[in-house]
Formats: sequence, structure tokens, C-alpha cells
Amino acid sequence: MEGSPNHTYLSPPISAASPAPSTAGSFIGRNSNLPTPRTHPLRSGSQKEISLINYLDDKILRITRRYAKKYSNEMIDKDDARGYTTYDEFVSDVDPLLDVVWVSGTPTIQIPYLLSLAGLACAYLPAFPFSTTLFYVTGKIDLGFASLLQSSMESATTAIAVSHHVSVTEKVRIKSLVEETRIAAVNVALASGHASSVHELSDADTEDDDEERSDGENDEPDDESNMSISLGLSKIYKRTLEILGDSLGTNTEVQIQADDDDVAMS
Repeated sequence: MEGSPNHTYLSPPISAASPAPSTAGSFIGRNSNLPTPRTHPLRSGSQKEISLINYLDDKILRITRRYAKKYSNEMIDKDDARGYTTYDEFVSDVDPLLDVVWVSGTPTIQIPYLLSLAGLACAYLPAFPFSTTLFYVTGKIDLGFASLLQSSMESATTAIAVSHHVSVTEKVRIKSLVEETRIAAVNVALASGHASSVHELSDADTEDDDEERSDGENDEPDDESNMSISLGLSKIYKRTLEILGDSLGTNTEVQIQADDDDVAMS
């Protein structure tokens, strides 16, 4: 059997059936948490796995169509959803998919689809004015990446069996995407008029966030908003970066080749 009866559903969680929030204000106060995953991963090649993959692929295709409609109505007959007008609308579509991916409890699905959705979150950034919903969606993906990386590292040191190790190739792709997203976020924030809020913050600055806020109690509201955005930018994918650290050494290319060879032989 594939897990307990309590984890048999693979359709969107109840929250996904509700009207999706479409404004940044709808995400205020919401934590970037992920739902509890299945106890056991889906069996490879099972009908449940195939159904889930088809569902996710269909939803991601819909997202890419809505993005394309921002520039053209050429695909209007294929999908009645209107094109995105804000980044918040994109985040509203991605949010329930992240939950479904995580509930699967299947790393071979979680890793590629988190990478895919994270890639869209980065690629679509420059097309819209800066929105703080970026912090919400990347916060969720960050939790997923960090959890998978941590589990993989712990299993390597404790000999605990896991269904899938995060390969060196996947780590490189994750780190590259994380760094690209952080750069894109800063550029979009600058282009949207948040120049005064965009600056490099050290880990000590971030950890002393509470002290900075107390020292700046008399700052103007705009200054407080700028500082909030600046702190948010500095924390994008922070957990993932801390876990990856310098674990990708100079022999990365050799290890990547080995990973690819293993895949080709399997």
C-alpha cells in the first residue's frame, strides 16, 4: 500500500479550491509554511504518480499561457483565463501547486517541480512592478529546498535510508537559480523605485533585525517600508544558501559528469 488512508488524496488541498488572493494585501500575515507531506513517497510508475504529474503539468501550462497573454491574446481560445496583470496573480496560481507538490512526499517529484516553479518565479519577476509577494512564494520554496537538502545530508552521515538523494547536479541547479533570483529581485526592486532600500546586509545585520527596528522607531513610514523590503531581499532563499554553503567544491564539474553518467546508464 502507498501510505496510510489519510494521505491518499493528490488533488489540490481545500485551500486551492477557494478563490485565490490576487493582491499583495491578501498575503500579508500569511506564513510561508508547507503542508504535512505523505508518510511514504508515491510508487514510481503508479497511477497516482502519473495522475499527479499530469495535473501539475496541466496547471504549469496554464500558468505559462496566462503569462504569455500578458503580451498577446493569441491563445485565448485554448484557455479562458485572462493574462496576468500583476505578479501577485502569478503567486496566487503557484501557491496551491507548491502545496500539492509538497504533500506528495515524493522527492523525485518535489525536487524537479520546486525547481520548475522557482524558475518561473524568477523568470517572471522583470515583467511586473516589484511585489512583496515574492518573499512569500520564495519563502515556501526555500523551506522545501532546505528540507530536502537537509534530509539528504543527514542520510549521508547517519546511513538512514531515504528514497532519493539530492544529487550534485541538482544542488548546482538549485544554487544557480537561488543566486539568479536574488539578483533579479534586487534589480526589479531598484527599477520599481526602492533604490534607497536596496543595499547589502551582513548576516549580523539580519540577525539584529529587532534592534534595528527599535533604534529606528522615529523613522518615517517610507523609510520603515524600505528597510522591510531590504531585509526581505537579504533573506530570499537564506535557508537554502546556508545549507548549501561551500559544499560545492572545485571538482563539481567532475561530479556532475558522474551523476549524468549514472542517469544515462540506468
